[in-house]
Amino acid sequence: MLFRSKGPYMYRLFIADDHAVIREGIRRALADMVIVGEASTAVELLHLLPMHPCDVLILDLALPDGSGMDLIPKIKARCPHVPILVFSMFSEPAYVRHALQVGAGGYVPKTFPMTELRTAIRRVIGGQTYLSSFFDKDDMQHSPPRPAAGRLSPRELQVLQRFAAGQAMGDIAKSLGLSPKTVATHRARILEKLELTSTSALIRYALSQRTR
Repeated sequence: MLFRSKGPYMYRLFIADDHAVIREGIRRALADMVIVGEASTAVELLHLLPMHPCDVLILDLALPDGSGMDLIPKIKARCPHVPILVFSMFSEPAYVRHALQVGAGGYVPKTFPMTELRTAIRRVIGGQTYLSSFFDKDDMQHSPPRPAAGRLSPRELQVLQRFAAGQAMGDIAKSLGLSPKTVATHRARILEKLELTSTSALIRYALSQRTR
């Protein structure tokens, strides 16, 4: 079903984000477009998206029951003609690069104005890849070094995997049944063992391991 007003064609959007305030903000900012469906979890998204024809999926990477990175290939398998626009709190180039590699059509940080999201929507619907000028093209092509992870304990590997999945420190603590302080300690030990110097470097490393 196509949604049309008396004027131009109205783009149909499906939003996957676990924060109702974000979904409402998109709805209000893009009032000239039609929200045909919403999901707050990965399970909901995979179930509902095929039932709601749309022109673009706006996807948050940090859904509570699954990584958006892992979801993108599943979404493309179920709905191959739906372009995916990532709208995420993460602006680390490694996340952007990996999202594009697994099938996303564009990437916009949530810290950017809604006008940027509007532009990105139109571009990906038109078949183009959209990246803000905030991202350096060299960063998108850079392949980070991959130091050995053999020195990490099983728990440290779990923490590392969750960083790669896009989980924040508090979410990692909750999913593993640990305190945020304990997760911070694991993070510090991982950085030391892998000879990394920052969370950004840790994220780049974690994502590089997912593509090996």
